[in-house]
Amino acid sequence: PPADSTGTHSLYTTYHGYEVMFHVSTMLPFTPRNPQQLLRKRHIGNDIVTIVFQEPGALPFSPRALRSHFQHIFIVVRVHEPCTPHTAYSVAVVRPEETPPFGPALAAGQRFLGGAGLRPFLLAKAINGENAAARGGRLGAMAARTRRQYLQE
Repeated sequence: PPADSTGTHSLYTTYHGYEVMFHVSTMLPFTPRNPQQLLRKRHIGNDIVTIVFQEPGALPFSPRALRSHFQHIFIVVRVHEPCTPHTAYSVAVVRPEETPPFGPALAAGQRFLGGAGLRPFLLAKAINGENAAARGGRLGAMAARTRRQYLQE
């Protein structure tokens, strides 16, 4: 694989004591002769929480379009009236039934005007979503099994 198989740039931030590194698909290596784009898939496909940004007119997002054993939560952000004084963002969250609900709460039809409050909302939702996924369903069972093995050793 190329020397920069994980890419040379990424986005990173901290939020309430959590360090968050984003795998941005367009910042991960692109291999022109590889239709599978495995270097990109191996990172994003192993993330538990995926944030999807959609432009106006985009078809509705379906998590079934992506196959992964790890992706559990999709936070879909859609921009409305971009590049105008009325720019707003709506957010939808998709999670499996076995993943417990997590905050912050999202009111029906809620929009973030001009993006105000969107950053802290997304960071809190992503961090809480990952924690919720680790407590429930398949990921929770895998974590519990790993802890039991460590305790037995």
